[in-house]
Amino acid sequence: MVITGLSTITPFGLDTPTFWHNLTHGISAIHSLEGFEEHDLSIEIGGQIPSINLAEVLPGVDLRRSDKSTSIAILAAALALDDAGLDSRADRPIATIIGSGFGPAQSQEDSYSMYTLKGPKKVRPNTIPKTMYNNMASLVSIHHRLTGGNHIVAAACASGAVALGQAFQQIKFGWEKQILAGGVDVYIIPSILGAWINLRVLSKNPEPTKASRPFDRKRDGLVLSEGAAILILEQLESAQLRGARIYAEIIGCGASSDASHIAIPNEWGQARAMSRALADAHIEPKDVSYINAHGTATAINDKTETKAIKIALGTAAKTVSVSSIKSMLGHSMGASGALEAVATSLALKNDLIPPTINYENPDPDCDLDYTPNQAKKKPLNIALSNSFGFGGNNMVLVFKKYEEGS
Repeated sequence: MVITGLSTITPFGLDTPTFWHNLTHGISAIHSLEGFEEHDLSIEIGGQIPSINLAEVLPGVDLRRSDKSTSIAILAAALALDDAGLDSRADRPIATIIGSGFGPAQSQEDSYSMYTLKGPKKVRPNTIPKTMYNNMASLVSIHHRLTGGNHIVAAACASGAVALGQAFQQIKFGWEKQILAGGVDVYIIPSILGAWINLRVLSKNPEPTKASRPFDRKRDGLVLSEGAAILILEQLESAQLRGARIYAEIIGCGASSDASHIAIPNEWGQARAMSRALADAHIEPKDVSYINAHGTATAINDKTETKAIKIALGTAAKTVSVSSIKSMLGHSMGASGALEAVATSLALKNDLIPPTINYENPDPDCDLDYTPNQAKKKPLNIALSNSFGFGGNNMVLVFKKYEEGS
């Protein structure tokens, strides 16, 4: 199963070449948030996607019935279909699977506010279609006339990766030939930002570009970000028949549940997902040359993930290259696994590992090769992408460099 189309919408912009250039040049997307000046919040940094005139770029979408996150998903899908050389809005038996941690958050907040301030009679009737969680996948399918199955995946921070894992399995077992899959989370609104601040897991670093510091001894928390990434996955034969460009292969996936705590990660659960992924791909630990880490920059996550890599890879953990693009992008929740899948695919295609920036103080509990501060040119063949979420949701994807004739 191969990847033939990519799209990214991030604080870097709407095009994947800029996304990849900035990642490999160690450029941070984190900045002071706009639109929160009146809310008196103690933390106001993050990664916001740029302002987009949705009415202009999506002329056929009824924005009154579409949450902002859904509109971004429709746009990301259009970009991915175009990148894959597939006509948008032409009936095609393509399935749609999208992951999201917060779904239609803006519309939900708007409807609750309307109910609280003006009562139930003032809640707009379009609230139901706008706030249905499946709205995102359904409207992507409707707008682009994708006639395969469609559904949404909610697995916290692992949502985008789980969507890709499900897409991989559906193609593997012959249920679908082509699937549009990925993750979308556009959720930085006052209520959610305030809740994250009160949870006390956000970085308090006043310098935005230095705030996300995965695996660094002085890391003090994650940085919230928004984003979307859509990938077109299809059977190799289908891609070859239409002469499609191929970025990389997905050759395995592994899922697990920590089954221990809603918010505290467990190294054994994470390692189990990694081991299952390797087994599914028929790969030995020594064959892995790169791991795109979950790497959130919280004290417990980075230490736990390091332990998990050591458990799953054994002695091979000491030679594998690891990096976290969250050091540059921040944590885009349900979109992060899909964005990291794009980065992993491009790393394999270009034999280039994006760095972990802001790595300045080695942590004795985090003692692997995290590709500090500078991208690394290295022959790559097999890569893992780790995604772990609240609720003990773990998904690991295995990618392979695509070689013509392989």
